[in-house]
Amino acid sequence: MGFTSVRSVNFRNLADSRIDLEGAEKIFLVGLNGQGKTNFLEMIYYLCYASSFRGKSEKELSRHGSEGFFTGARYSFNHQQFGTLGISWKEGARTTKLDDKLIRDRKDLINNIPCVVFCHDDLSFVTGSPERKRWFFDQTLSYQYPYYVDSLRKYKKILLSRNKILKEKKKDLLEIYTVQMVKAGREIQTRRRELTELFNVHFGKYFRKISGLKEDLVITYQPSWRNLEEDKEIFDFLKSREEKEIFRGSSLYGPHRDNFLFMQGNRNFTDYGSTGQMRLISLIMRIAQADFVSASQEKKPILLLDDVLLELDREKRKLFLDSLPPYEQAFFTFLPGDDTYKSGEKSVFFDMEEGVLTRR
Repeated sequence: MGFTSVRSVNFRNLADSRIDLEGAEKIFLVGLNGQGKTNFLEMIYYLCYASSFRGKSEKELSRHGSEGFFTGARYSFNHQQFGTLGISWKEGARTTKLDDKLIRDRKDLINNIPCVVFCHDDLSFVTGSPERKRWFFDQTLSYQYPYYVDSLRKYKKILLSRNKILKEKKKDLLEIYTVQMVKAGREIQTRRRELTELFNVHFGKYFRKISGLKEDLVITYQPSWRNLEEDKEIFDFLKSREEKEIFRGSSLYGPHRDNFLFMQGNRNFTDYGSTGQMRLISLIMRIAQADFVSASQEKKPILLLDDVLLELDREKRKLFLDSLPPYEQAFFTFLPGDDTYKSGEKSVFFDMEEGVLTRR
């Protein structure tokens, strides 16, 4: 089922309201740009993870002139698990309650309501920096392994300490932090490699089906520690580059420098593919992510699709929509006059204008 109702107060430009979604499997938000459709999806995502998929701070999520905001929801999964959720932010502090129990860490929400968002900025983890690509795969891994968030936090803390040692040229302390870095980083590298292999099982198939191209497209993981897997191998590798890192005053190798490429044969597809094909890859990455969430959590995810079909022609739009994985509930945003979407027995339509949702 997913969300049966959602409520917002002072969230972005959305009118304070309670929206009834009982029995709705597909929710279509129709309106011109700038009316609040994306803000509504952002609210849904925030309910799932207590963060914005647009990278905004919570102060920015609060309506201009207000001191804070509140979002709340009732939800169910498989018509068996029922729950309530409320998140408020005021004076720089967030309060999250799940079934009236206080949640102190966002990672404790990860397995509650799985949610996958398809948005315009997704293009960045295909054509953007290695950091953006790592972000996507790390986000995906955190869906299956909540403790992976702790692994990333631990590695980042060690990395900051090691960089400080390098800047201060304290060679006598460097080995201690290098050993810690290797141990924490190897776990991240192992998980990223495993995930890449899982993605490639279906990624190429989806790409061929929707793009119409016959040659396979493969995701290639490029670890900064090359293909070294044993702690001693990685330690020796870093030891051999110690002087270079001391000179630069920074850790030049490790999971924080990993990259992911999209290869067709022996060529990097992002070097010559069209913008439409890059957009298609980003959409397929989200499909693969949703598949992964379903398999790892044994829950169908909530899908949020925010005007992501505009750069695809009609045929590819249809192929993409037909390729969506099973979901608990899906929210779509469309411009007026776009007839790509299909209505159904469990579909509801809302018109969005200046932050106000009106059910048809």
